[in-house]
Amino acid sequence: MAYRIGELAKLTKLSEHTLRFYEKEGLLVPKRNDSNIRVYSEDDRLWADFIVHMKGTGMSLEDLKKYKVLRESESENYEELVAILVHHKDNVEAKIAEYQHNLELMNKKIDMYRQYINGNDEKDLYQRFVEGKNTKNE
Repeated sequence: MAYRIGELAKLTKLSEHTLRFYEKEGLLVPKRNDSNIRVYSEDDRLWADFIVHMKGTGMSLEDLKKYKVLRESESENYEELVAILVHHKDNVEAKIAEYQHNLELMNKKIDMYRQYINGNDEKDLYQRFVEGKNTKNE
């Protein structure tokens, strides 16, 4: 199957501008027809989907470029490809842990304000927050 830039943009939920940017960066390399119009293959669509998913997890353009070069080389660079993905996975897991911690603190703060709204004002809200944080760290 072949796609024009507008069709690929709809399928990948990327803008045409972003697809052109990825082309400029060397991440996507569509063929051109006789009228010099970009023609994307099914492989291009699958690769664009991969880019979308990896960018959604925060993978850098630099890492995507390294991955692309390795993926397209004629030698079997599976260990290097895995290393890039494992390193990125570790970064994603660390970010998830950080978000989880911050979410827990946010939920405690919300609970404190809800208790205050419901008339429970035994302690200063900040003091309860600090005490809750300190007991978790012990």
